[in-house]
Amino acid sequence: MHSVSRVLVITCLTALALSCSRDIQALKRQYVESGDKSVAQKAYADAIIHYRKAVALDSNFGAARFKLAEAYSETGDLGNALREYVRAADLMPENVEAQLRAGNGLLAAGQYPEAKARALAALAKDSKNVRGIILMGNAMAGMKDLEGAITQVQEAIDSDPRETLTYENLGGLQMAKGDYAAAESAFKRAVELAPKSESAQLALANFYWAKRAYPESERHLKAALELDPKSLSVNRAMALFYTVTNRPDEAEKYLKTYAELSTTPGPKLILADRYLLENKVQEARNVLTPMLQTKEGFVPAKLRLAAFDFRAGARAQAYQALDEVFKREPRNENALLEKARFQMTDGKLAEALAQVNLVVAANPKSAAAYYLQGMALRATGSPDEAIKAFQVVQQLKPGEPNTLLQLADLILIRGDATAALELATQAIKKQPNTNIGRFFMAKSLLRLGNLPRAEPEILRLAKVNPGSADVQVLVGDLYQAKRDLVRAGEAYDRALTIQPVSFHALTGAVMVKLAQNRPDVAKSRLETALAKLPNDERLLLLAGRTFAETNEPARAESALRRVIQVNPSSIDAYSLLGALYGAQHRLDEALKEYDELARRKDKVAVAATTMVATILALQNKPDEARKRYEQVLAIDPRSPIAANNLAWDYAENGSNLDVALNLAQIAKSRLPDVAVVSDTLGWVYYKKGMASLAVLSLEEATRQAPVQPSIHYRLGLAYLKNGDPKKARASFERALKLSPEFKEAADAKRALSAIKG
Repeated sequence: MHSVSRVLVITCLTALALSCSRDIQALKRQYVESGDKSVAQKAYADAIIHYRKAVALDSNFGAARFKLAEAYSETGDLGNALREYVRAADLMPENVEAQLRAGNGLLAAGQYPEAKARALAALAKDSKNVRGIILMGNAMAGMKDLEGAITQVQEAIDSDPRETLTYENLGGLQMAKGDYAAAESAFKRAVELAPKSESAQLALANFYWAKRAYPESERHLKAALELDPKSLSVNRAMALFYTVTNRPDEAEKYLKTYAELSTTPGPKLILADRYLLENKVQEARNVLTPMLQTKEGFVPAKLRLAAFDFRAGARAQAYQALDEVFKREPRNENALLEKARFQMTDGKLAEALAQVNLVVAANPKSAAAYYLQGMALRATGSPDEAIKAFQVVQQLKPGEPNTLLQLADLILIRGDATAALELATQAIKKQPNTNIGRFFMAKSLLRLGNLPRAEPEILRLAKVNPGSADVQVLVGDLYQAKRDLVRAGEAYDRALTIQPVSFHALTGAVMVKLAQNRPDVAKSRLETALAKLPNDERLLLLAGRTFAETNEPARAESALRRVIQVNPSSIDAYSLLGALYGAQHRLDEALKEYDELARRKDKVAVAATTMVATILALQNKPDEARKRYEQVLAIDPRSPIAANNLAWDYAENGSNLDVALNLAQIAKSRLPDVAVVSDTLGWVYYKKGMASLAVLSLEEATRQAPVQPSIHYRLGLAYLKNGDPKKARASFERALKLSPEFKEAADAKRALSAIKG
C-alpha cells in the first residue's frame, strides 16, 4: 500500500513540474512577444523591461538576451548592450550574427583579443562572411572603425554648438600596436570576396587612412562611393577625409550631400560650421535658418546664429535669440554658457561668473562649464581660483590641450616655471604643431635659465610667427639674458612696432636703453606711451622707477602720486614713494603734507593716512605708524595695505595674533598675487604655530617673488617647524645664495649650522 502511494505522489509531482515548465516556457515567449511589439513601436525602454522578464525566467535564453542587447543599443546604453551581446553569443555559439555583434562591441571597447575570438567564431561557421573578415582585420590592427570615429565627431558637435571641424585629433583614427600585415590581408580578402560591398571598401579605406597611406585610402573611398553615390556613411567619410588631408574645397561637396541626405541635424550643423569657419556667412545662414522650423534643429541652429550675430555686432539680437531658446528649454546648458560668453565679452564679468556657477552647480560633470568658470575667474582677478577650475577640467577631460595651456600660463605668472614647462610639454604631445604650447615651453625654459634649450625654440617661433608681438618680446628677453643688448633692443622695437601699447615690450626697451646709457630714449618711449594711456598703473610705476633711476625725482614723485590716485591699494607705489622721500631727506616735509591731506573727510583720507603710516615706519616710529594704520582701517576696514602692514606688525610683536590672521586674510583676498601679502599671511600662520599653512603661503610668496631672500628664509623656518629639515636647508641655502648679506642672513647661517650639526 505504501509503495503504491509513493508512485502516485511521484507521478503527480512530475505532472505538476511539466505543467509548470510549460507555463514558464509560454510566459517567457509571451514576454519576448511583448518586447517585440514595443520595439516595433520604438518604445525601447518598455521592450527592455519585457526582455529582462524573459531572461529572469530563463537565464540561458540566448535569443531573448540578443533582443535585450539590441534594445539597450537603441537607447545608447552600450555597456549593458555589450554585456548582453557577449552572453547571447556564448549561449548561441552557432549564431553568426550574435558573434559579430559581440565582436564589434568588444572592438569598440578596445578589447581586441576578445573581438578577434568572436571574429574567429563567426568565420568558423561562415568562412566568407565579409563582416567577420572586417572584424578580424580591425581586431588584429587594434583600431576602431571609421563609422565610430565619425560618430564621435557628431556627438562632439551636438554637445557643444561652438565646436567646428577639428578632426585632426580624432582618437578613432589612431591605431594601437597590432598585426598590421595580417589586418591588411584580412581587409583585402573582404574586398576580394565582396568587391561591391560598401562596408568592405570602407574598412580597407579606414585601414590605409589610419596608416596615413592617403592615396590608397582615397582610392577605396571612391570605390565605395561608386557603389552608392547617395550613401550617407560614404559621403560623410569622404567629407572627413578631405578635411583631414587639408582639401576643404573637395570636402565641401561631400558635406553638402551628407547634409542633404541626413534626416538628423548633426550633418547640417557640420556644414554650417564649415561655412562659418570659412566666413561664408550667408551660406551658413541658408543651412541654419530652415532648421529653426524643426524640433531637433531649433536650439543648436539658434545658438549658432546667436553666436554669429554677437560677433557681427548685433548684440541685442544675439541676446534675444538666447531668450527664445530659454523659452523652450530654460535650463539648456549650451545656451546658459553662451550667454556667459556674451557677458564676459561685454565686460559683465560678475554676471558671467554667476551664470557659469549656476551651470556648474546643476552639472558638476560639465567640463565646458568649468573651463568657462576658469576664464571668468581669471578675468575677474582670481588666478588661484581659476587654476582650481582648470584643474577640474583636467580631471573631467584629461590632457585637453587648451586647458593645459591656460594652466601653464597661470602657473608661469605665479612663478612656477618648472610646473608650467611640464604642462606646456603635455599640451605639445597632444597637439605637436601648437605654437602656443611651444611659446609657453620656451618661456618656461627661459625663466628656468635653460638658454641652450630655450634659444632654438624661441628662434623657431620667431621664424614662423614674425608678426607676433609676444614672440618678439620673448626674443628680446632671450638676448637680454645673453647680455646681447643690441639684439634685445631690436626685438623689443619690433614688438612695439607690431603692438605699440605692449607693456612688456616697452619695459624691455626701457631697461635696454638704460643699460646702454641712453636714458633720453628710454624716457621718450615712456612719455609716448603715457600720452596714449595716462592712467595705466603699470606704465606709471615704470615711469616712477625710471625717473628715479635717471635722477628726476620730481617727475618720479608725480608719476607715483598718480598711481596712488588711480589705485590707492598699490603697495609698490607707497613703497617707492616712501623710498624716494627717504633718499631726498624729505620724510618730514612729506609727512606734514600727507598729514594735512589725511585730515580731510573725502576718499583722499585713506590714501593720505596710509602714506603717513608708511613714512612713520620709515622714520622708525612703529607705535605711531601702527596707530595710523588702525585709523585707516577705521575708515576702510578692508584697506589691503593697512591690513597687511598691521598684520605684519602684530605678528612681529607676537601680539593680537588672531586679529593679525584676520587682517592678513583680508589683505590676501584683496591682493592675492602680491608677494608681500602672501609672505605676511605665511608669517602669521608661522607665529600661530600653524606650520603646514605657513608653508603653503610662503611657498606661494616665493613663487611670486623668487629672488627675495627674506621670504626664502621664512619659508625655511616654516619647513623646520613642519618637520621637513631637508627642504628647510634648501630654502636657507637659496636665501644666502641670493644675498649673503640680507637682513636675516646671520639667522639663516645659524639655522643651517644647526641642521648640519
